[in-house]
Amino acid sequence: MGAILGSLFVVVVLRLLAYPQVFRNGDVVLLGNDPYYYRYWVEHLLTQSSGINELQVLSSLPDLVSRGEPLLVATLWILATLLGGDAGAAGLVLAWYPVLSALVVGLVIYLLGSHLFADRRVGLAAVIMLALIPAHAFRTSLGYADHHAFDYVWLALTMAALVVLSDLETLRDWRPWVAASGLGIAIAGQTLAWEAGPLLLLPVGIYLVGQSLSALRTESSPLRSGGPLLIGLGVGALLTHVAHQVFTWHTPVVAYAPFLLLLGCLAVLVATELASRTGLAPKYLAGVEFIGLVAGAVILPRVLPAVATGLDRGVDFLLQTEGIAETTSILSGQLGSIFGPALLFGWTLFLALPYLCWLSLRAYRQHTPTVLIPVIYGWFFLLLAIVQLRFAGELAIPIALFAGLGFVHLTSWLEISDEVAYLSSDADSSSPPATNPQAQSSTHSFVPTMPDRQTAFALFGAFLLVGSMSFIMVPIKTNQLTIPDDQYQAATWMDEYADQQGWEYPDNYVFSPWGRNRVYNYFVNGESRSYSYAQSNYGAFITATDGDAWYTRLRDRVGFIVTQDPIQEDTTFAAQSLQTRLHTQYGSGSAAAPGLAHYRAVYVSPDGSVKVFTLVPGAQVVGTAPPNSDVSISTTQSVNGHQFTYSRTVETTADGRYTVTVPYAGTYTVNGGQVEVSTTAIRQNETVSVS
Repeated sequence: MGAILGSLFVVVVLRLLAYPQVFRNGDVVLLGNDPYYYRYWVEHLLTQSSGINELQVLSSLPDLVSRGEPLLVATLWILATLLGGDAGAAGLVLAWYPVLSALVVGLVIYLLGSHLFADRRVGLAAVIMLALIPAHAFRTSLGYADHHAFDYVWLALTMAALVVLSDLETLRDWRPWVAASGLGIAIAGQTLAWEAGPLLLLPVGIYLVGQSLSALRTESSPLRSGGPLLIGLGVGALLTHVAHQVFTWHTPVVAYAPFLLLLGCLAVLVATELASRTGLAPKYLAGVEFIGLVAGAVILPRVLPAVATGLDRGVDFLLQTEGIAETTSILSGQLGSIFGPALLFGWTLFLALPYLCWLSLRAYRQHTPTVLIPVIYGWFFLLLAIVQLRFAGELAIPIALFAGLGFVHLTSWLEISDEVAYLSSDADSSSPPATNPQAQSSTHSFVPTMPDRQTAFALFGAFLLVGSMSFIMVPIKTNQLTIPDDQYQAATWMDEYADQQGWEYPDNYVFSPWGRNRVYNYFVNGESRSYSYAQSNYGAFITATDGDAWYTRLRDRVGFIVTQDPIQEDTTFAAQSLQTRLHTQYGSGSAAAPGLAHYRAVYVSPDGSVKVFTLVPGAQVVGTAPPNSDVSISTTQSVNGHQFTYSRTVETTADGRYTVTVPYAGTYTVNGGQVEVSTTAIRQNETVSVS
């Protein structure tokens, strides 16, 4: 028990690195941008209900939630209601739920590792490996309340239920029924948790295909071994149907994905049973199943057109590149196909891959359905992670199992510990056994003992070696998600300023880089459900050159405009761009571009990396000077201790008149003279004459 708690403690510690950045000045500052979407909806549900007894509120969720992650939002709402039912409770629940997810997954990983390889050392090592994988660590970090951490729990529980069912070939006692019910609950949870949840169910069908082919080779009854799994799929399909009918969660295509999976698995088992009775070879059965899969993919959309739409959306989801980092591949980028994955997995992926390959060969040679489960999940999510790195966290779960096995094997090779009995068994036998040796040996799990001092130091050294890259990357990846102090302080300043001005939404809307748009708007106006406007327009705004046109476009839509230093140091903007003219020159004119008339800097962070502007009509400064001559007008301004000069140059007309619009109040120097421009003149577009 001490070893288990110790390994889980490592998991928790590496998820609490962002604690000082999450709890600041009485605020709960969640990590990243997307968690504020869930925060918005949880707080919205809290205002729409007075207690947990009002479950009918879950049936009135907007389509954006009911077709996205309804179970996650509902679960967070229930927990927040139990903890007080206010915005503070919602913030605490969203901050801590990813850490709780990591604990649950860690415990399941321990049970799986100990059971699969009949060695509790492997279970303990697998938990440590999970703790060290950066892709899982930052996804389950304190404050990173995205949907991924919720998905990991259901994924781990599905794997565990499959492993239990793979060892039970009869329905004579209560254990298969409990395991099948657990599988059904996990499948329903996986489907209802995320609109792409059905994608995470595909390994279940792939496993049944592989298990049935293996059963055919060993001349065992596929229906007897696959019956409990069908029951679990039936329970999952029923629960998903009930949630869809009662709460109207998800589209029918998503809600009935478990039922379609059930039908497909039933067809596979029936075909395997017929092949078993007719003496059909496994390779021919595999061909029949492949033809059936292709035929189903062609016929089903014709019978159910909605399925075709759902499949098209699924393909688009996998292949789309929205300019979002998580839609790229783990093999992409400038770091290459080897060092790139190391940034997300440390050395654990490279430690695990040889054992994934070796166990794949063993599962092929022998009838070992329990090991076949993590093997299929490992290859499946490795393929998805190569397509999109958003699935790296899911991949971390099976990879932790193989890395745990590899770590214990490594220590035995270094003569630090005893050998793993599972690795020294008849793994190299090419003939499939009549029964599953895994199931027989798992009842005699190796129990580790307390090591002596020398062994403990050696184990710790091996741990440092394997985790060396992770000790660097876990803090770095976590820190990349935290909200920097300058951005948090800018958000709180805008909130106070909007209160002073009496601005309400949408007058206090924050127009900012979309990757932080939800953060700013949550703290300023509470409207953090979407960043679509910023995503569609902000990039065009900062690269544009016509400031007046954008002022006309934004003045009735935007309260604050935020400019930031580029995230990538090699990003450059043209001298005529609004990014350069605002963020660098505060709207002042230069040799490259004229000054801006309607953008007033109101806040500058201490290091100058974040600046906030408001839109103003501006005051019109008018006067006379020699015809067709240049008139210079300038003022010195100070914002949060940052001084800058705002200057404009305007040419007089043929009769010697000039007009220039300025956004700052203060004393202006005009061709050696001075004129005072008031704040009222700036806000009401008054005319100020230069004598």
